[in-house]
Amino acid sequence: MRIAVCDDNAVFLQFFKSMLANELESRSVKAEIETFTKAESFFYCHGKKPFAAIFLDLDMPEMTGFEVARQLGQNGNCFVIFVTSHQELVYDSFNFRPLNFICKDPDADVMNDRLHMVAGQLTDALKQEKTVVLENREQGRISVKLRDVTYIESNSHSIIYHFANNKDTIAVRDSIGEIEEAYRKFDFIRVHKKYIVNLKYVFNISRSNETVIFKSGSELPMSRGYKNAVDDALTEYLRRK
Repeated sequence: MRIAVCDDNAVFLQFFKSMLANELESRSVKAEIETFTKAESFFYCHGKKPFAAIFLDLDMPEMTGFEVARQLGQNGNCFVIFVTSHQELVYDSFNFRPLNFICKDPDADVMNDRLHMVAGQLTDALKQEKTVVLENREQGRISVKLRDVTYIESNSHSIIYHFANNKDTIAVRDSIGEIEEAYRKFDFIRVHKKYIVNLKYVFNISRSNETVIFKSGSELPMSRGYKNAVDDALTEYLRRK
């Protein structure tokens, strides 16, 4: 994965790069980190070989962080994390839908704690950027992002993908056991002989009712045999947030 860090302060740039590299290494995440003091240089490299994410200073000459984020939003997928010493700009940054923000702090431990949390969000988000190709007779081949899949259902000889935002379902021929193994590393967990859920959309589980509760308020049954594994997986997922 390629990550950019853009800041006009060269000293801070190297400090932050080192901190980020250590954080990603602690998570066993392999990343190529490139630094830029000018937005123009970043866009040149991004155009040749896109970055998955950018840690972006808001207060830069020539082209502000907001302007960079606006242009990125018009030209493809790149997660943006704003980095700033101006806390008053944080609320304005929400208009650009950043993954998160980090306030520059003279206390390195404070910044490192914030980076630890943001790095967890980033690695989770990047995992679910994976594209899978689903195919059936009626719809042909369809590319979908795992981030958009809320849960997967086994129905007779078909596997049915259910999506966020009330998108149409897609039914394919497959094995729920094989999907369970293939998608486990992308934060999908088996909760029932018929269901695999995306932990991204799970709010909680009800042990008494034996159900999985989605953030939308809807529920799915949870088998007793999967209960402990689901509880452990959800706890670990939330701990990374």
